[in-house]
Amino acid sequence: MSDQWGFLLGAGLGRGFAGTWVESGDAEAVAALLGADLASREDCGLATAMACYRPMAFTERVWAGPHSAGWTHALTISGPPPVTAGLTEAGLRFLQIRTLNQQVDDLLYGDGVRTGWVSQRWYGEVYAEPGSMLEPYLREVGPPSVIPEVVRRSWNTEPEGHSRICLETYLLLAGRMSGRFIDDEWLGDERALYTIPLPGRPAGAPRPGRSR
Repeated sequence: MSDQWGFLLGAGLGRGFAGTWVESGDAEAVAALLGADLASREDCGLATAMACYRPMAFTERVWAGPHSAGWTHALTISGPPPVTAGLTEAGLRFLQIRTLNQQVDDLLYGDGVRTGWVSQRWYGEVYAEPGSMLEPYLREVGPPSVIPEVVRRSWNTEPEGHSRICLETYLLLAGRMSGRFIDDEWLGDERALYTIPLPGRPAGAPRPGRSR
């Protein structure tokens, strides 16, 4: 259960990723709500999907499928994080964790009615609004056990210090709420790789392959 980031880092996601946990057992419907072109579906393992790994690239792809009982997970392989407005409109609860190089964004969540943020505080602490759906899970996780040193300069391409500990807290929250943590078995699952068409471009249209 600990060191959730270590599993993702070992899978090659150190330069960044967006993970979206959705409370729904219908993975294809979730992919559609995230804007995926369902005709682009390719069933594959993570190693195959990672051949397309380019964080924030011009072509947006997600690797989506069953996560746990009643939950679907969508991992962004390339392009920006998927837009979650469709999940909220469908009344689905979700969590979305986003990183890029050393930057870790606040955790985005939806309770089926509205969206909110679990924000970062110094020394690796995170904060959820009182009464939010994540508040009880955050109490279970508790404060960080290790206070990170301030990173004044680094050439690493993965989160360090404060950001690294906040990221681990977000991943633990996602595991507790969804009922499944990331491990070798999770990484070995087969899911569906989809392309999300760019706004204004119909599904099935030619897709440019160059990065932004």
